[in-house]
Amino acid sequence: MAVVIFLFVIAAAFLVVALVGPYRLYWRARPQAARQPSDTALAVGRVAAFGAAGVFVFGGCSVQAGIDRASWSASEVREAAEEAADSMAADTQIRRDPADGYTSLIKAGVMRAGDDQGPLYRVSVERAAGGGHDYEISAGGAATTVCMHVTEEKSAEGGVFVPGADGGSSSSIPEYDLTATVDDGAC
Repeated sequence: MAVVIFLFVIAAAFLVVALVGPYRLYWRARPQAARQPSDTALAVGRVAAFGAAGVFVFGGCSVQAGIDRASWSASEVREAAEEAADSMAADTQIRRDPADGYTSLIKAGVMRAGDDQGPLYRVSVERAAGGGHDYEISAGGAATTVCMHVTEEKSAEGGVFVPGADGGSSSSIPEYDLTATVDDGAC
């Protein structure tokens, strides 16, 4: 952040030079007998000062954008979690590993929804203690955590048909319709 402020301060200094003009800042302090630059040279100096100010403003904005991409805000984490909850509700799901629950599915949804909001490698989804389907979602740089509560219900569509190894028997893996709610804070 100090770099951004430094770049904007330098841009402001160049802007002052451009607005006041180099003639007033330097040449008025010298005696009249000294060689003074032409009006064209002063105009070119003024334009160059405006250009330098623009370059420093652009640099400050670029550094700030880089800082924003390197961390998540609390609202970005919540928005990504809500989008992940909506995408989970769109399709039926097969029950996941009992120990993992829907952690990997939620993390993939948050990462997909949070593209361009922060570094994806800093997304963390952890199952809350208690054995239910509560998941704590956080991302690097965000000061808060959100809680996603997932409710599963057997799908009316049935499940995935799995033929038996002997060719005659068959079974079905049930599919579930998921609904999820997102709340601020830990679970």
